[in-house]
This record gives sequence, C-alpha cells and structure tokens, in this order.
Amino acid sequence: MSRHPRQFVRTLLLGMLAAAALSACAREDSSEVGGQEMREAVAVTVAQARQQEVRVELYSVGRLVSLNTPLLAAEIDARVVDVLVDEGEPVVQGQELLRLDTTALELSRYEAQAGIQQLTASIANERRRVERYRDLKTRDVMPQERLDYAEAQLAVYQASMAGAQARLAIVEDRLRKARLLSPVNGMVERRHVSVGDFAKVGQPMLTLTDTEALRAELPFPETVGAQIRVGQELTLESPVAPGHVVKAKVDHIRPQVGATSRALVVIAAISNPGPWRPQATVEATALVEQRPQAVVVPLLAVVQRPAGDVVYVLQDGEAPTVQQQPVDVGARQDGWIEIMSGVEPGTRVVAEGAHYLSDGARVVVTKEQP
Repeated sequence: MSRHPRQFVRTLLLGMLAAAALSACAREDSSEVGGQEMREAVAVTVAQARQQEVRVELYSVGRLVSLNTPLLAAEIDARVVDVLVDEGEPVVQGQELLRLDTTALELSRYEAQAGIQQLTASIANERRRVERYRDLKTRDVMPQERLDYAEAQLAVYQASMAGAQARLAIVEDRLRKARLLSPVNGMVERRHVSVGDFAKVGQPMLTLTDTEALRAELPFPETVGAQIRVGQELTLESPVAPGHVVKAKVDHIRPQVGATSRALVVIAAISNPGPWRPQATVEATALVEQRPQAVVVPLLAVVQRPAGDVVYVLQDGEAPTVQQQPVDVGARQDGWIEIMSGVEPGTRVVAEGAHYLSDGARVVVTKEQP
C-alpha cells in the first residue's frame, strides 16, 4: 500500500512537466509564425512602366589615321644645304621645307640660255636671207638650189632652238625640284636627312602627316556585322581631346574579317575638329535603330529567375503583394531597360527590392518613382 501514493505523485509530476513543455512549444511556434509574417513584408520602391525613345547602339574603340602621309624623297642628286623644318612642326601646303645645292644646275641654265640667245640671232639672220633669196627667185636671178639650202638651214636652226628650249625647261624643272615643298597641310612626322648629306634620287628626306583629313578605323565583332551598313550614323570622341564630339557616317566596310581579331573594320572619313591627332584612340557609337515608343522599366526591376527574366507587378490591396511576370527584354539605356513583351505602359512594377521577392510575396511600398 505504501508504494501506490508515491507512484501517483510521480505520475502527476511527469504530467505537469509535459504540459508545461507543450505550452512553451506552442508559444514559441506562435512567435515564429508572427515573425515569419513580419519578415514576408519586404520594403520596396515602385515605378511605372513608361514609353520613351530607345536608341539601339553599338560601341567600338578604334584609332584615327591620316588620309595622307606623304614620304618626300629626293628627285635629283644633290647635296642638302638647308633644312627649314624639324619634326613636330606644322606646315602648310606649298611651304618650302628643304633646299638642295643648285650650283651645277645654275650653270646648266646659263649655258642653255646662252645657246638659245645664239640660236635666236642665227634664226633671225637666216630668215632675212631666206626672204632675200625668195625675192631674187621671183625675178629669176637666184637659182632654186640656193633658196632650198637657205630654207633647210633655217629649219635646222629652228629645230636646234626647240632642243635648246627643252634643255632649259629640264634644267628649270630640276631647279624647282631642288626646293622641297609641302604637298599638304599637316605636320612633319620625321626628318631623314641633315645639312651636308648627299641625297640620291629616291632617297627619303621628310615624312609628313596630314592632320586635317583623317579617317576612323573602327573594329566591330563579326557577330554584329548584319547590323552595320554604309551610311550609318556615328558619334566619335577621342581621349586626346575630351569634349570634342564629331558626327560622321560609315563610308565603307573592309571586305575581309580580321584573321586574328575576327572583327569587321568600319571606315569613316572625318575632318579634324582641331586638337585630334593621327594614331590617337577614337571611341565610336553606331546608331543601329531608333524605337520612339518603346516600353521601358527601371533596370533594377528586371531580375533573373528559373523562368527567365521577370518583373514583379504590384497587386494593390490591404496587404499589397506582387505577381511574377516573365518578360522579353531589349536595349538598355540610361538606367532603363526596354520590355519587348510582358508589360504594358502604366503597369506598376517593383524597382528596388525586386531581387528579394518571389511570386505572391507581401511588400511594403516605401517610395513611388516618377
């Protein structure tokens, strides 16, 4: 009999402990559920899908190349007596750049001029003789043979005069070539000779670079070759002169794809806006397409999910929620992304906070973006 009360007390105590444990677990579960509900309401900002112009553009980094880079070589054999320009100096078309020794050519010119003077006197004298013989011949007091001889002699002198004048012209031409003149406006890229050097025909003396007429050589990936066409609008900038923007058009596209770069090279001829330099880097934007009424949303509104690109559309109510909406995206521009399909203009979508959402999630709207 003594063991039964003790067993009863033990059983009662175990029951009370179990009840207390169950009550504590129930309170803890209730707290977790309430916390989970609180955590489900994500703070977000909301923006409306809107219509605006979207410009589809391609980008390239290329280089500027001078259209004219003449290598000026000696056209006569002569010694260099004066170099009037140096590397880096600007030059204008027709400016004298270099002089060669003309002593021998000056003597040849004097000789040719003296020969011409001598022949001029001989021709004048022979013409008078021919005229006198013709007069005598008309009166039959002069044999025909003497008149023929005089006329032949006049013809010889006239032929000699033509030869002498040609020799003088050759000398004058060689004298002009002794003065090296700039064929373009530009700058001296390199000087190859110095005073005292004896220049041979064909020897390089100066290299010039035309700094006004330039072309931009722009590589684009072959994968966008179908989007590039002649006449397309280009916007060009160069870090050598920040702030200078040049508008140009695609003049032609090189027919071959680069063997190593696998790129198409686009050529655009431009006029130097002033401070640009050949061989400098040039950054280009090619306008491929304009869509004036494209639907756009903030870039942050589009997120990646297993279903692909999606946005979260706001569902108004006492407890706002969101609905996941798959979309097809297009171009990106100034913090906005084009929606090709899936969203209509005016639709309210989550912008900031979209990465933390799932379909049907509760949200708290903290801000409405314009």
